[in-house]
Amino acid sequence: MELGSLDEVCEQLRREIEAELESRPGRRWRCPVPLRSRIVSYARVCREQGEPLHQISSRLGLVESTLARWLKADGRALALAPGFRSVSVLEGGDHGQGETLHTLRLTTPAGYMVEGLDAQTLAFLLRVVG
Repeated sequence: MELGSLDEVCEQLRREIEAELESRPGRRWRCPVPLRSRIVSYARVCREQGEPLHQISSRLGLVESTLARWLKADGRALALAPGFRSVSVLEGGDHGQGETLHTLRLTTPAGYMVEGLDAQTLAFLLRVVG
C-alpha cells in the first residue's frame, strides 16, 4: 500500500465505523466481521511501519484497547514475526540542555521509547529484547 492509499483506506474505514456507531445509538456495538477484518489489516500495515497503536486507533476513532484486542485475536499484528526490520536514522532536532548529541533513542513498534543510550547499551538491549 502506498502512503496516499493508506490515508484513503483510513478515511474510508473511519467513515464506516462512524456510520456503524450512529446506526446503534445507546446500544452495545459489535463490529461486523468484514469491517473488523479490514480494520485489522490496515492496523497491521501501520504497525509494520512502526506506528504506535494509540495513533492508529485515534485516527480510526476506536478505543486503543479495542484495537489491541482485535489485533491480539488476529495473532499476527502485535507479535511481529522474527526477522529484519527497516530502521531509520534521523538527525536530531532540538536537543535539551542536558542532552548530548551522542545519545541514542530506541523506539519500539509499540511506540515505547528508551532515550539516552550509548551504542554499547543499545546493542545489548537489542540482543536481549530482539
